[in-house]
Amino acid sequence: MNDAASFREVGFLSEQCCHGDLATEIKQSGYYTVCKDLNQLGQSVLNHCRIHPDDEKEVYLTLHFQRMLSHFQSIVIMSERGMTHQVEIMTRCMLELLFNLVAYHQNDELLEAMIVGDDDQRREVLIKLYNAQLETRDFTDSEMAHLEQVINSADKIDRGDIHVFMKAELAGLLNEYRTTYPLLSESVHSSLHSLQADLEIDEASDSIVGINTRADHQDKMSSLMMTASDYLMSGIEIMMKIHKQSDDHLATLESIKKEAQEVWKHIVVKVSHR
Repeated sequence: MNDAASFREVGFLSEQCCHGDLATEIKQSGYYTVCKDLNQLGQSVLNHCRIHPDDEKEVYLTLHFQRMLSHFQSIVIMSERGMTHQVEIMTRCMLELLFNLVAYHQNDELLEAMIVGDDDQRREVLIKLYNAQLETRDFTDSEMAHLEQVINSADKIDRGDIHVFMKAELAGLLNEYRTTYPLLSESVHSSLHSLQADLEIDEASDSIVGINTRADHQDKMSSLMMTASDYLMSGIEIMMKIHKQSDDHLATLESIKKEAQEVWKHIVVKVSHR
């Protein structure tokens, strides 16, 4: 492949994607700087983790964080090429990991049930969740019906029966599941809305003039990258609690948080609706 090949010829593999005007704008932006600083901190936190093989909670939460961090790094790489849908997909992957990370960190019985627990232990976790929902009513009627069905099922309750919305609630992130998660899922499932958003329409004739799969303005990336940054910061905080990291890491995180708050002030929406 010729390094000078255009986007039209080779798509996102084109060098134009990571060296063109859009890439330059993104790399010079405040949100990109936040992401780079946060990634460096996240990598340092991970490198300083001292994992004890006999501590299952420590092992599995650290594995979750490592996967979150690698997803975040892929987001930074893809953002430089204007790969909007791919960034959405990886941000959704990060959010699912965050549901797990926070839920497992806050609920030891859930982690045990998922790692080494049997059907009865997983059923106990779901019964406890169901009883709590009778008081709070955070779940929709259909979610409650599904939860009740799983609990009363004669079949085995495997790990897959504890669905994303359940772990989101146990993590205290149900609102994120209700709002951001569905938007990010449009690209994952290639919904009609997501696909139609790629069409270039001539306003005068209302005819289709092309298909645009690449971001044409950095605003389409800014909210996504800052959202991913928020998720990673939450993960870093948990890792610092588990592994009791240095004061230097804590000071760096607080500095990045302030930096991120300033950047967020200039971003209108949290997730691009396109």
